[in-house]
Amino acid sequence: MSPSPPSWSAEADRRFSASPLGKKVLSLLAEGSPSQRGLSEFILRDPIFVATHGIEEVARQSTISASTISRYVRDLGLSGYAEFRAAVGETVHALIAPVNKLGAELDKGSAGQGAVEASLANGLRSIEALTDPQTAHTIREVASAIKEARNVWVMGFGLSSHLAAMLTLGLQPYRDGVVNVVQYGGTEVAAGRLMNAGKGDLVIALAFPRYSADVTDLANAARRAGAGVVALTDSIASPLAAVTTTLLLAPAPHPLLPSSSLPALALIEALVSEFLISDPAHIERAGRLAAAMSAYLSSSE
Repeated sequence: MSPSPPSWSAEADRRFSASPLGKKVLSLLAEGSPSQRGLSEFILRDPIFVATHGIEEVARQSTISASTISRYVRDLGLSGYAEFRAAVGETVHALIAPVNKLGAELDKGSAGQGAVEASLANGLRSIEALTDPQTAHTIREVASAIKEARNVWVMGFGLSSHLAAMLTLGLQPYRDGVVNVVQYGGTEVAAGRLMNAGKGDLVIALAFPRYSADVTDLANAARRAGAGVVALTDSIASPLAAVTTTLLLAPAPHPLLPSSSLPALALIEALVSEFLISDPAHIERAGRLAAAMSAYLSSSE
């Protein structure tokens, strides 16, 4: 039950992916065999784990055989797993803490800590990891794009559909033309609804592990139709990253669950807040909404 260290952030994710080694891994993610793509995703999602564990443990966690991992390493132009692990470690070292401290960081909280404590501590670390300048800059860019868009289409399947609903409900009081693509009827109805998206529109697609293939396919279709696509997802290894025009990262590790919803919720709140203050008209609408709702709210008196 050891979550990723608190210092591994969206910024570290971006910088690892932009490193020479990260670019090679990304290339195999996009163009490699199924096993190469699976291993590339595993590496990009948790390079710290690769830097601090041997080939057998990586094979067990990734469900990819050690022999396949060895071939993958040679395809990267490296002599063997030891050189590969060292290369990953050097890249991680440049981004966060010394490699010899990473194992200890990974083990923190696992001893003497139950699921409740581990989950709460993980949530705190995950949100703290979102405070880098690039994340704030991207949130402001997306808020501006929402303001300028003809229509805004918000889309998420599975558990991400609830996050999409939160974003939709947050934006709808302050601008017209905000549509929750996945409300009812499944993929077929969602696809029919999204057929109206095109040039001048903005699609905000959300996907967190476990990913839905439908959200990636529909986002790609909207992009081909001329709409801008913002992806709110957890990693550069996410399938959505390949079809987006703007990537808003919310790394979402969790010690027990497939992913945590807290980082995405934090970004959604920040995005709605930024959009709200970006135009005096939005604040005026907020005032009108508060006045209209006052009669229906309970009083503490």
